[in-house]
Amino acid sequence: AVMCELFAISATTTYGFAMSFPFSAYGEGLFLTIQTSLIAFLILFFGGNAVGAFMFGALYTGIMGYLLSGLCPIAVLSALQSINIPIVILSKMLQAVTNYRNGGTGQLSAVTVFLLFAGSLARIFTSIHETGDNLVIVTFIVSTVFNGLIFAQILYYWNSKSKKD
Repeated sequence: AVMCELFAISATTTYGFAMSFPFSAYGEGLFLTIQTSLIAFLILFFGGNAVGAFMFGALYTGIMGYLLSGLCPIAVLSALQSINIPIVILSKMLQAVTNYRNGGTGQLSAVTVFLLFAGSLARIFTSIHETGDNLVIVTFIVSTVFNGLIFAQILYYWNSKSKKD
């Protein structure tokens, strides 16, 4: 899950940088890539794979350096950004199906899921205003729809006991 999140954030950040969008359109992603890559490193390191952790760190740093260098064709960055759409759909649908099968949302935080929904909704409008880029806008629309689905499940299952209880 961390690696999927890291991929999505990295693709959006490098695409925004390469397209010369305002820093406000991708800057948060830059800090999130640092944070998420450190989390991935720590998971590997404290999971007993120190060599793998350092290899991951070196490889990820090299890949990001290349993607941000201006040497990477914009078509590659566009393709990476496009891949975010099915990744978002798959990950959110897996969560929604799990919630449905369990008859509840388990430990999902209503506040966190609402903030994800509201944040992605806001990003639609800021992306329209700041970038006008259809690929970025569609990515945030898809994210909003599926975050909304998960939030709707939280509301639906709010007082119900899950099938596991």
